[in-house]
Amino acid sequence: MHHRQRHIEKILTKRSKMFPVIGLLGPRQVGKSTFLMTQWQEKQSAVYITFDKQDIAVRAQRASEQLLLAKSNNLSSHLIIDEAQKVPHVFDSIKGLIDEKRRVGRFTLSGSVDFSSKSGVRESLAGRMGITRLYPMTLRELSKQEFRVPWVTQEFSAKDLPDPKTIDTWLERGGMPIFCKLSDHDERMTMIHSWLEAICYRDLKQLKDSEYHSDLAFNLLKIFALNAKNPLSQLSLELGHATHVVKKHLEALESLFLIYKIPSVENPRAMPQYRLFDAGVINGLLGGHDIPGVRHNCLISLLINEIYAQYEYAGKLKPELFHYASRGGAEIDLVLKANQHVVGIECSTTVDISPYRQRGMNSFLSKHENAIGYFIAPIQESYQIEKNIFVIPWGQIG
Repeated sequence: MHHRQRHIEKILTKRSKMFPVIGLLGPRQVGKSTFLMTQWQEKQSAVYITFDKQDIAVRAQRASEQLLLAKSNNLSSHLIIDEAQKVPHVFDSIKGLIDEKRRVGRFTLSGSVDFSSKSGVRESLAGRMGITRLYPMTLRELSKQEFRVPWVTQEFSAKDLPDPKTIDTWLERGGMPIFCKLSDHDERMTMIHSWLEAICYRDLKQLKDSEYHSDLAFNLLKIFALNAKNPLSQLSLELGHATHVVKKHLEALESLFLIYKIPSVENPRAMPQYRLFDAGVINGLLGGHDIPGVRHNCLISLLINEIYAQYEYAGKLKPELFHYASRGGAEIDLVLKANQHVVGIECSTTVDISPYRQRGMNSFLSKHENAIGYFIAPIQESYQIEKNIFVIPWGQIG
């Protein structure tokens, strides 16, 4: 399961011909190391090292430039550095080396925390590093199918759809390779909890401000697994921390790639929704219990993953995602804005797309004349409801 070919390779290859340094970011265990040691190392004929190894990290801290030159054969070989953010000053050493001899494709640096969250890291390589994000495996990666970009092209007519079992697997286990390969429910729950504890109780310390409450971070994730629509004041009251402390932890969880911040399309000042990045993590936080509404949340996470991954791997500018809620209470799950497209999206876990279910979409479309509305439903064939409202199968999103 975890050795699936990743569709990120093509855009990384392109950027390696444009930038001296390639940055590969994503949450822990999303598959960065496996990709780097299999697909990417062979593609670049590269040398691989990781700062997860204590002896390598110590050498980098003591004499980073000497280590870089030794491992890269005096810059004649492409050097991959996994978990590069663990030794921040190595970024300055890389800057010095590539400024002396400006050549593209010298280094690939991976990180499980946003480089901008590490003081001075991203700034030192500004203009020299092309950053790409690796997302949980997409439906087509899981199915070993060719890369498609229906959300980029707005064309949902493919015939080679992922097997419905693949979609059910993602909704239950997510797209994190280390989790979705485990069919044993109890073992998967145990592994997800261990992974979350490692992030909340260890990786938070990697950020600029190390004064974080690990329990608060964990409880925020658990709340968002159930409900993405919690006002900041309510979170503050429920968790017993000041609003600015809660806000700081939300920013930290974003930097660790665990949540997506989805603002309101109607009111930029309104409290955004926070969506977890992976269905397996959602289910792990809730113990894998069949709780009403959770499958819907998992479907939204799947959709967000597909949209972001398609734009990222196609080398397109990251799209804007919003949620919609009118003053009267009409809602839809997501609004996509990209390439002059405005698209309203409602995820459905049933085939029922009755007029009652269409209220939120109709409200949204009435305020956005040129927008298109899509219902994503567990059906076999697409169909059209009105001129600008369509219902498409789950499998068409990937």
